[in-house]
Order: sequence, then C-alpha cells, then structure tokens
Amino acid sequence: MKKKFILLILVISSFAGFAQQQKDYHIAILGDKLIPETDQILVQLKDEIKSVVGQSANIIFKDSFILLNDLNLDKAKSNYEEMLAAKDVDLILSFGSINNLVIAKNKTFPKPVILFGVINDDFISFPESQVASNIPNLTYILTPQSYKRDLLQFKEIFPYRKIGIVIDKYLMDIYPVKNTLDQIFNDITAEYQLIPIDKASDIDGKLEDLDAIYLSGGIFFTKDEQLALVEKFNAKKLPTFTSMDEHFSNYGVLLTSQPINNLEQFFRRIALNIEAAVNGDNLSQLPIYMDIDAKLSLNIETAFQINFPLKYSFLLRTNIVGNAKRISYQKRYTLPEVMNQVLDQNLGLKAEQKNIELASQEVKLSKSEYLPDLSTSASATHLDPDLAKVSNGSNPEYSTSGKVTFEQLIFSEQASANIKIQKEIEKASKENYNSKEKDAIFNAGYAYYNALISKANFLINDENLRVTRQNYEIAQQKYDAGQTGKSDVLRWKSELARATQNIVNGYTSLNQSFNELNQILNNPIDLRIDVIDFESKNHKEGHIKFFNLLDDPFLRERFTHFIEDTAIENAHELKSLQHNISASKRTELLYQRSKFLPTIGLQGQYNHTFSRDGKGTNYPTGFTGAPDGYYNVGVQLSLPIFQKNQRNIKRQKSFIQREQLNIQKDDAIVSIKRNVHDVILSIISQYSSIELSKVSTEAAKESLELMQVSYTNGAIGITSLIDSQQAYFQAQQQQANATYNFQLSILQLERIMSYFFILHSEEENQAFINRVKEKIVR
Repeated sequence: MKKKFILLILVISSFAGFAQQQKDYHIAILGDKLIPETDQILVQLKDEIKSVVGQSANIIFKDSFILLNDLNLDKAKSNYEEMLAAKDVDLILSFGSINNLVIAKNKTFPKPVILFGVINDDFISFPESQVASNIPNLTYILTPQSYKRDLLQFKEIFPYRKIGIVIDKYLMDIYPVKNTLDQIFNDITAEYQLIPIDKASDIDGKLEDLDAIYLSGGIFFTKDEQLALVEKFNAKKLPTFTSMDEHFSNYGVLLTSQPINNLEQFFRRIALNIEAAVNGDNLSQLPIYMDIDAKLSLNIETAFQINFPLKYSFLLRTNIVGNAKRISYQKRYTLPEVMNQVLDQNLGLKAEQKNIELASQEVKLSKSEYLPDLSTSASATHLDPDLAKVSNGSNPEYSTSGKVTFEQLIFSEQASANIKIQKEIEKASKENYNSKEKDAIFNAGYAYYNALISKANFLINDENLRVTRQNYEIAQQKYDAGQTGKSDVLRWKSELARATQNIVNGYTSLNQSFNELNQILNNPIDLRIDVIDFESKNHKEGHIKFFNLLDDPFLRERFTHFIEDTAIENAHELKSLQHNISASKRTELLYQRSKFLPTIGLQGQYNHTFSRDGKGTNYPTGFTGAPDGYYNVGVQLSLPIFQKNQRNIKRQKSFIQREQLNIQKDDAIVSIKRNVHDVILSIISQYSSIELSKVSTEAAKESLELMQVSYTNGAIGITSLIDSQQAYFQAQQQQANATYNFQLSILQLERIMSYFFILHSEEENQAFINRVKEKIVR
C-alpha cells in the first residue's frame, strides 16, 4: 500500500513538472472585417488549435491581439506592424484578401506568419511546381478558387450570352480584375459586364441586358443586405452562380460551388501549422495548397421561382437544397377550383355542347316540314314569228309572265314521326353531354389527385436525398477518422446516385401531372401551376358522414344496394340509351303505320301574264283569250301500297336496333352494379391502409433516427441503416398514395352516382345523407 502511494506521488509530480515546462504561446489574429458568424467561427478555431497544440504549448488568445482592418489598406498595414512590435505575440494568423496582400509584400518576417484565405487562381503568380512559400517564417494555406473554372462550369449548366459579374469594389483596387476577366472571356463564347458594389442598391439599373449573374461580392454585407441582393436577381429571373459562402445558397442563389466540410478541414490544417511553428519547424517548407472536394448545390426553390431549365444530367451530380414545398407557381388550384374551371373552359365539353345545338337544329328542321312552302318565278319568252303567227293568239312572239306557287303539308306520318324521333335524339344528346360533363369533372379530379400524389412523392424523394447525403457525409467523416472502411463511403455514394435519380424521376412525373391538368383545364401547357390539398369543411363532413354509413358492416349491404339504385336512377348513360330506344321504337311504329296513313297536302298556284307583243298577239275574231291572271288550288293525297317490301325491312331493322339498345342498357346496368361493388371494396381497403400506413410511418421514422445515432456511434453496420431509411421513405410513399387513392375512390363513387358532394351546398349534401339513412336504417 505504501509503495502504491509513493508511486502515485511520483506520477503526479511528473505531470506537474511537465505542466511547468509548457510555455505560453500567444497568437494574434488579423482579419479584414466582421461577418455575422465571426464570433462563432473564432470560438471553433480557438478550440481546435488548443485541442491540437495543447500538448506542446499553452495557447493564449488575447482580445487585444484580434484586430480588423475594415477593408482599409493603411489600417491593415498598421495592424500588422503593431503585432510585430508586440512583445507577447509569438505568431500572427492572418485572414482575408486585404491583410494577405499587405503582409505578402514584405520580404522578411521577424515573427512566424500564417496567411490563410481564399486566393483566386487567376491572381496567383506562384510557379506551377512551387508547393511551399520558400520564405522563412512564412506559410500560406490556400484554397484556390478560379473565376475561369466557375464561369466555364456555369456556362456548361446554363448557356448564358451576357453575364453580370458582381464583385466588391475594394477588390478592384488591389487586384487586376478587369484585365483578368478580359483574358478569361477570350476562351468563353459570351460577353460580360463588371458590376462593382459597396451596397445592394449598386446593382439597380444594371441588370436589364443580362441573362445570368456570377456573384463574387457582398461577403461582408449583413444578412438583410445579402438577402436583398439575391432577391433583386431572382425578381429579374436571372440564374445565379457563386463560390462564396455556402449560406448564399440558402438565401436563394441558384447554384453554389463550395468545399465539402471546409471549416473542419481548414481549422485542423491551421492547428497543425501552428503546432509545427510551436515545435520549431521551418514554416517555409510547409505545403501551401489545401486540396478539398467541392460540391455544387442547386436551390430547387429558386429553380422553380425563376423557371430555370434544369438539365437532368446535371441534377445527378449536384446537391439539392432549398424548400421543395415552396414551389413557384403562377396559379394554384384546390379541387373546387379545378372542377369549376373545367366546367367553364374544358374544350371537350365545349365540343359536346355543339352536339346539343346540332340536335336542336334537327328538331327545328323536322318541324319545318309542316310550315308552308311559298315560291315565285318569272319568265320572258321569244317565239319563232312563223310559229307565233299560226298560234291564234295563244303563243305571242314576245311575252313576259310570272307565277306564285304555294304548298302546305297537312298530314304526314313520316314528318310527324321524324319530329318525335328528333326530339328523343335531342334529349339523348343532352344526357350525353351531362355524362361527358360528369366525366370531365371526374377526370379533372383524377388529374388533381394524381398531381397531389406526384407532388407528395417528389417531396418524399427530396427528403430522402437530403437524408442520404447526410448519411454519406457521416460515412465520409467516419472514414476520414479511420472508424470505417472505404466500402461504406462507396455504398452511400451509390445510394446517393440512386436517390438523385429518384428525385429526377419525381420531378419529371410532377411536371407531367401538371401538363395533364393544364390540358384538362384548357390552360397554356407551360403555365406554372401548383395544387394544394384543401377541402372545404362542408366537403369533408359530407365525406365523413358518407363513409361512416359505409363503414358499418350491418348497414353495408343495404348501403350498397341504395348506391346501386341511385347510380342507375341518375345514370345519364342509361337515360341517353332510353331516349335512343324511344326513338327506335317510334321509327318502328312509323313503318308499321305508314301503309295505312296517307300523306295529305294542299297545293295552289297563281299565274299572271305581264306583256304580250309581236306576231300571234291577237286572238281570231269570235275567240276569247285566256285572262292575264288566273289561279288553281288542289288537295293531294298519296298512299304508298307496295314499296319493294322496304317498309317491312326497315321496320325489322328498327326492331333489331331497339333490341340492341336494350341489351346495351342491361349491360350498362350490370357494369354500374359491378363498379359500385368494386369501388366500395376499394374504399374500405384504402381507408384501412391509411390508418396502418400512419402507424408504419411514425414507427419507421423513429427507427431511422435511432439507427442514424447507432451508425454514427459504430453500433450497427451500413446495411441496417440503409434498410431503415428505405423502410421509412417507402412507408411515407405508401401513406401518401393511400390517402389520395382513398379520396380518388370516393370521387369515383360520386361519379358513379352522378352526385359530387363538392359541387353541392351543405343543405343539399345533408338532404342526400338523410335520404340514404331513410332507405338503409331500419
């Protein structure tokens, strides 16, 4: 026991001695200007440095050693000189373009200096083979970016013709921006316009001739200023690209190219360089470049807002951000709005309406047979003089005359039958229109729910993509830390590609569903629309009351019979067939009665001679000529006795047609009954699926959250997490499909009954429900 106590004292003493040997190491930090995240970033940076270097030295950061130049060259120079003069400062860590420009101009460095910042490749003058500063006490940490690389990448995605390049004004004073861009655009088939800015309003009036924006300024703006800047671009529907801070993507920039997990990598690299300086290593030989993987982000919300023409091949290699739920639209529809517009605008209904008008004209045409027929004619005649001379005054050489003819049908079985037949056909046309109208309402509702399903699946795929990318980054971090193998990273990369393909397919299906809805609503196909799942309280209550009757197993059979009777009673197809049957029956009766009933007509004619001249004008002595004007009136009666047996043949033909129509009617009734049974079974099944899918989705979501934590901690393998994720998103899709398919089946049942709850008032719906109860509740 005594030996253990002595050993413990020795161990403590050795640690105390080690602690006493640690030296204090003061670090000065020079920056250009504050940004909203500065304090948080500094805390993370300090923690990382102390964590890495803590075994070698006691790292001290004094507030008085943290200086900003506020984008002023003179102040940047004085800040640097002040830190050189400060006795307590052991190392200077410099951030930003202004500081780095000022400090890099020095030829010697009395104190260790680490220059860290985003230096544009186009401005770097290092030889290609140079990988270290080669200057004592100086090292760089460079994350090269390039206007040229960015602009070429943007050009590949969007073939701009004239692009605005937005840059901070202060950079124009320290870098040869214009000369550099002139050289770059020698290799790019496009024009550019340089837009220096100090504030968001500096771009006003400078966007009119542009078709794209490359944003390389505004990093030091406030959040509100940055948002205002991006909103100005999006209001002009200009595609935007930036490689500045990632938060610009969240503010609405369309495309953002950013390093993956850059902060963690940057902080670790800075800490390692400081550790090298503390240990006395030569900074001049430390590597200056930092290789990082970049990711390209697409703000899907902005893409919808500006109607950006997405290239699907591009989507496969980008990170999708933004709220896909906030789809930009020109018009948004609810179900009642869809139904009302289809009644007013659908081209199919307008064409069908013309059939009613044509049938109405046929009725008028048939009735016109009993209207009088009055005609008149006039003539002038020249006769051979020799013939006129011997005509004894009856045919003069020259004469003019005219006549008026009158005909009136008094009775005709053919005409009377045709009037009744055409009236029945007109009624059938109206029922056909009513049927087409109900079909159009149902088709519009179907397209509406199909769009809701496509939208739900698109949003689910969007969430799946985000979760997959999150899990991919977790796997990458675990691999970098040596906690897992490369196979996990590759598997998640494969899953990421599949998830991206799914969202591409989902986006395509969503647009196709919108195109279908636009066609039905007679909108321009390219009209950007959206659909929302909104039902009026009256509509929902009507559905609930209706379904409660259906859900009762003791009432279900009687309820089904009632629906059958209602559907048969209201079926416009059956009513149309019945009118055609009546027309066929009247045609058959026509050919049966026409052999007994004559056609009776009244005829009359008045003739008048206006002039007689030339030879043959005078009558012989003792003869009286015909008067200049005279008339005749007569009654005509005709009765066909035998018409080549055509009457009997036509009668048999009408009889066969009537039998055919009756068979079609019976078949339609059987079809209605079957459809009623099928839809009711579908409604019951889908309602159960809704309830079960809700439970399944909630359980799958909780399971996925637990699996993610377990995978991060190394408690489970990748397969379990992938299975859990797939189970969750499949459950979500099943729930969405079950919900909208249930509503669609209700709509289908309403179509069969020819009664749509949503198009009736609350009182009418309640009266309908009461009628159902009276019939089935005993």
